[in-house]
Amino acid sequence: MVYLNEWFPNPAGADAAGEFVELYNSGSAAFSLDGYALGTGAKKRVSLSGRTIPPGGYLVLKKAETGLTLKNTDGAVFLYGPGGKTVDQAAFQGSAPEGKSFSRMDYGASAITGHFAFADPTSGVRNKEASAMVASVRYPEGVSLVPQASLSSLILLSFGTSLVMLSLFAYIFSKNEDLSHCLFGGDATAR
Repeated sequence: MVYLNEWFPNPAGADAAGEFVELYNSGSAAFSLDGYALGTGAKKRVSLSGRTIPPGGYLVLKKAETGLTLKNTDGAVFLYGPGGKTVDQAAFQGSAPEGKSFSRMDYGASAITGHFAFADPTSGVRNKEASAMVASVRYPEGVSLVPQASLSSLILLSFGTSLVMLSLFAYIFSKNEDLSHCLFGGDATAR
């Protein structure tokens, strides 16, 4: 089985110089990519015919070879098999962090259901394990990860909410004479 292993949409510096897409052959025999193509969701597809990936090996395709531009925001890469059928794909929402590649995290999963995460690039070798990536995240001690509202913003929010509610009640009472008469008394027919 050949599938997308890693792609690098937002390298530090000029994207054109560092972008790459990496394929992985999980089989025990060399795999010919005749009839295969890469794409980024647009109509442009790049043929991979004439290339072979050794068993358990990687094929790194740089932008200079493919001409594909990898999107830094809401990006996607597709691997098409013979006949144009999608055999693998990987996509992310939001912005790609600079200097991180979008890497497969589970080698045992099937191609289409593989899990990806942003990690340090590992061009041409096995991707870093997800547990190692998570362990490297450090948060400052004693600092809330949820921003706290200041007292002045809470007072302003309370005042604004009260003003809106008061305006809403005044509007409702001015449009409904029966409600106004019921709550405040008085003769509604005296007008």
